[in-house]
Parts: sequence; C-alpha cells; structure tokens
Amino acid sequence: MRMTENKRRMLEALRGDGEFIEYGPPPYCDADVVLMIGGNVPNTSRTLRLMTGQGLAVSETRLRDQWCSVPKPGHYPRAVACYWNAETMEQDKARADEWLAGSTARSEAALDSMMRKFYPSPYE
Repeated sequence: MRMTENKRRMLEALRGDGEFIEYGPPPYCDADVVLMIGGNVPNTSRTLRLMTGQGLAVSETRLRDQWCSVPKPGHYPRAVACYWNAETMEQDKARADEWLAGSTARSEAALDSMMRKFYPSPYE
C-alpha cells in the first residue's frame, strides 16, 4: 500500500480537527472532502473506497439532505457513503457528539447576534 500525498490530504480532511464551522463534524462524504482539499468527486470517491479496503478509512451510510429541483424544489434525504479516518475515529466521534450537543446554544447565540445587528435596541 503506497501512501500518496493525495491520501495524506484526504486522511487529514477526514480527521475532523477544528471547530467544524464550515463543514460540520465528521464523517464526511466524498463531496465534502472535495470541497476541503480540491479535486473531483469521482476520483475522490474511488480513492476513499480504496482507502477503506486498505484500513485507512471507515465507511458508513448516512442519510444526508440533498437539494433537488424536480419534481418540487426542496431538500430530500439521500443515503450517502460517509467516511471516518480509521486512526482517529473514536476521538472524532466523541468530539463530534460534544459539538452537536452544543448546537442549540450556538444557534440561539447566532440568532441573537443577527437580531442585534439588524434590529438594534433603541435603549442601548
């Protein structure tokens, strides 16, 4: 098994470091990885499947919302293969669960901030 620079970049993207602000917590689908590191979806998808076979990544199927304009515009759930970095999967799961547990508080704080920005109180 050859460790290429492309595989290293994908494993780093799957690691789930950071605050998950832009892409949310892992696991990530092939399209998410492409947005993080560049490339194209077919090649990235093929490489991620190979990495799963090599034990570098772990795959699971999750329902993800996908935009569709036919027959009626909206988001529809679709089963998608999502990937974890096999080496850091347990730590990433724990950090992702912790991050998701605080999502309500972050949403409320963001709404409050937007409301104060666009509708300032005359009493302040």
